Amino acid sequence: MFESSKDLLYVVLSLSILWFTVFLCWLLYQAARALRNVNKIVETLTQKLELITEAVEFIRKKVDNMSSHMGAVSGVASSLVNKFVLGKISDKLDEKMSERKTKKKTKKKTTKKKK
Repeated sequence: MFESSKDLLYVVLSLSILWFTVFLCWLLYQAARALRNVNKIVETLTQKLELITEAVEFIRKKVDNMSSHMGAVSGVASSLVNKFVLGKISDKLDEKMSERKTKKKTKKKTTKKKK
């Protein structure tokens, strides 16, 4: 089978090259799987970021629409406040003034009767 030690060396070298080739193929396969997983993660991340971007744009448009309407709403609200609150305050002031006038008149009448 082996005529010399050189033949044994060639067999060992060929087996070593075979195992080294198998190891390199396995290593390339694992690297390809890892890169495929990274690619899937990047695609998923890109989709999620697109969804987030769309949601932010939607919210921004809604806020812009609401802020454009808020000027009119605040104008209406301030006019309502002026009408009702200031109207109530002026009514209360009128009542207080009329009460003071009636108190002064009654005081004058009582002081006249005492004299």
